[in-house]
Amino acid sequence: MSDEERERWDLKYEQGVPALTEPDPFFISAYDEFVHPSFPNAGVALDLAGGLGRHALWLAKRKWQVSVVDVSEVAIQKLRAAAFQQNIELDLLVASASDYKFEPERFDLIVLFYHFDRSLFPKIVSALKPGGLLICKMSLRWGVDASSSKRSNKLLVRNELPSLIPELRVFRHRERPVRDRGVVEYVGMKSVK
Repeated sequence: MSDEERERWDLKYEQGVPALTEPDPFFISAYDEFVHPSFPNAGVALDLAGGLGRHALWLAKRKWQVSVVDVSEVAIQKLRAAAFQQNIELDLLVASASDYKFEPERFDLIVLFYHFDRSLFPKIVSALKPGGLLICKMSLRWGVDASSSKRSNKLLVRNELPSLIPELRVFRHRERPVRDRGVVEYVGMKSVK
């Protein structure tokens, strides 16, 4: 990630983005339907490109051990302050998701919202424990340019996400239009050996 992009995210978090402080409704419903039944006593989670930690704080309140990786120093500082204020322990790292050193079979749950990098998916699969879950939500091309078979580096094309992680058993895969583009919501599980 370029310094310019890093500065853009720092500025965005410095100015405050209220929508990025509450857990996404899809995250909560996916947790209730898929994660809690599989991990009723919590586990180890990674919030990748976690920003202000809206999902990490929510998980930590439910006894999860959570690591958060984000490129924005400002976001991590704000998250550190929020965790301290709420007496929550988080493992925080300022780094781009692509630079993060994924350890094999470390996480029961990986959360990835609105950060897209095709090269991350094999690393994510490797970092999930057998039976581990990925909750993912991101933008995709929709409408006129969605039918183009040409891939964009910035956005997924329709029905592309499951093909990037064929090792995961799909529990939920839903695509729908939102404003000028689409969104994909995905939950998948790494098979138990």
